[in-house]
Amino acid sequence: MKKLFYLVVFVVAIAGCKMDERTPWNEDVIPVSMVGIEAVNVDNSGELPEISNLPIKKEAYMVGVKWITDHTVSVNDIFITDVIKEGAPSYSTLGSKYKKAIKCITPFSASIPAGTYVSKFFKELDRKYLPGEVDEGFVLLVAPEPGTYSFRVEYHEGNVLKFFHDTQPVNFY
Repeated sequence: MKKLFYLVVFVVAIAGCKMDERTPWNEDVIPVSMVGIEAVNVDNSGELPEISNLPIKKEAYMVGVKWITDHTVSVNDIFITDVIKEGAPSYSTLGSKYKKAIKCITPFSASIPAGTYVSKFFKELDRKYLPGEVDEGFVLLVAPEPGTYSFRVEYHEGNVLKFFHDTQPVNFY
């Protein structure tokens, strides 16, 4: 009797999981395209990181990147007309096809002039350690002397510069 009860519960559970016939799996899903980026200063000195243009402790500085996206159809868009499978393009992987670089707009140190790539001084962070509106982030590993700094974030596709944006000048203390 107990086995019959469990069998009935199992069958009811499986029947309840059946896909609704009204689910529009056969409709086209317009893919998201990246059309630009915005670089922001992130202060990681508090309990939670936050976007800030106030002076930031140099050991708690991060560069955040917000993706600017477009949902319009273009000639090169790939349409998904089936269940989204593992490995299919998604919003969370938009930036993964680009090589990223960070350049100092202001002199980084006496030996590193303005216009030098300083990517080696930054490390990419997991999305869960960033403010909600920031899509990618890079924490500064080697802090320069206190002063005013600005950085340019660049996204390259192959050898072609696709997007770039400069951070607002920020004071490190």
